Amino acid sequence: MSKLSIHEDSGAPHGSADYTTIVLLHGYTWHSGIFSKLVPLAKTYNIRVVLVNRRDYPGAAPYSKEDRAALDAAVAEVDSDPAAAQAKVLSFLKDNARDLYNFLVRFVTQNDIPKASVQGDSGGIMVCGWSFGGAWPVALLAYAKSFPVDDDDLGVYIRRVILYDVPYHTLGYPPLNGDTYGNPLFDTSLEPSDKIRLFADWVSGYYKHEDSLDDLERRTPLVHPPPTISTLTAEELASTLYPSPGDPGGSDCELNIVGIQSGAFKVLRTNALRPPESEKRLDADTVSKGWEDVEVLFVWCDAGPWEPTWGYHAMRQEVEEARKSGNNLRKVMFARVRNANHFIHWHVPDVTLRAFLVTPSDAKEVIVGSTT
Repeated sequence: MSKLSIHEDSGAPHGSADYTTIVLLHGYTWHSGIFSKLVPLAKTYNIRVVLVNRRDYPGAAPYSKEDRAALDAAVAEVDSDPAAAQAKVLSFLKDNARDLYNFLVRFVTQNDIPKASVQGDSGGIMVCGWSFGGAWPVALLAYAKSFPVDDDDLGVYIRRVILYDVPYHTLGYPPLNGDTYGNPLFDTSLEPSDKIRLFADWVSGYYKHEDSLDDLERRTPLVHPPPTISTLTAEELASTLYPSPGDPGGSDCELNIVGIQSGAFKVLRTNALRPPESEKRLDADTVSKGWEDVEVLFVWCDAGPWEPTWGYHAMRQEVEEARKSGNNLRKVMFARVRNANHFIHWHVPDVTLRAFLVTPSDAKEVIVGSTT
């Protein structure tokens, strides 16, 4: 039985033998109901949209006592022994990558999913992680090659990993100019009970950022348009928001803290962006193939909070430097969505899907429409 849960599945487009499946993983304190407006549009784009809830969220398996004990231990020792804490966090993330891997293998087997085409432009699967949820597809890329292959080799299905407006810290980059100011979750002057409440307004706001990274608006959203959360009805909030994993002591809260402080997220990103060696191995028949060809797409919403904006620029800089130095790196692409906040999938789902499906040249930016 899968430890992850399907919140909603658009199903295969009728009569299509080459549709692409997009598997979406939610972020921090929001479950995959927040993506529900994408589902009715799936067949228009010859895609199948699968909304997945992570562990500790509705319908999915809770973390075991052993899982939580390892995470608690990492939090307790990250200041005194960061290396030991990092090892525990990486083990925890590898287990989560295996959960996702097993879920995808099971989904492929049960649903006769089309394989990725030889040209890589149809069929197959795109795994998308939004916001903090970006850590899961990054972990999948970092560890999938180490997982054993059964009858269905997942490596021939996965086409793309989409990092959908993922903040810099989830990717293991240092804060811009060494300053984390802005995010209420990191504001030590706030009471723990206030952090999640203020975070919801902050993360769903619209921001006017200046061209210079030094002048990014870090804290105060625009009055108009208002933050997304202020526009949701009580019924919509009940069907999308699930704060408990992000509350103090919750699994997302602890992983967010210790993943940053231990440097585990940095290790994960570094391993994910560098494709596994493709030379023939002794165990070539039992190791998944094709993972070195999986591309990465970073989708950036340029009117959202400053953290994904900095994550986008930090990754672009890393990719450009690697290309100049001749370092081996995956194919990494970038799509910018103009005038979009962190919740564009709720406001303009059509533009969101077009951003996921762009086919830009390697490491080039593509601007996807406008939301106004």
